[in-house]
Amino acid sequence: METSLLIVGQTYYRLTFADVDMTIPAIEPLVYAGVHPSSQGKLLPTFQDTVSYTWVGAYPGPYRGDQSIDVTLHPMTDAEAAEMLALSEVVLKVNELFVRAERQGFPMLKPPRIPPHNAAPPAAPPK
Repeated sequence: METSLLIVGQTYYRLTFADVDMTIPAIEPLVYAGVHPSSQGKLLPTFQDTVSYTWVGAYPGPYRGDQSIDVTLHPMTDAEAAEMLALSEVVLKVNELFVRAERQGFPMLKPPRIPPHNAAPPAAPPK
């Protein structure tokens, strides 16, 4: 979504994938917190996690509620912020992903090849 169209306080969604074929999505809701300076002083579109927003309020601002809740901010480049989706876009995108996954037989993630916990350690290379 174009950064000029983002609305402070509105929830947007970041879509990431667990697989290379982009058939296993993860959807992360984030609240747009406005434009804030980075550690280098550059103004960046910034998003806040939904848990802290719900419990302590918008960043920056007078916190309410539980002070022990950590606020997680996600400063993004304009290109990264442009990839954030409105809920209606998420629904359409997930439907597309379902069709892609269905065509591929609903791929499953493959666990890494880790030897059993009681396996002997690999032999040291010859010297």
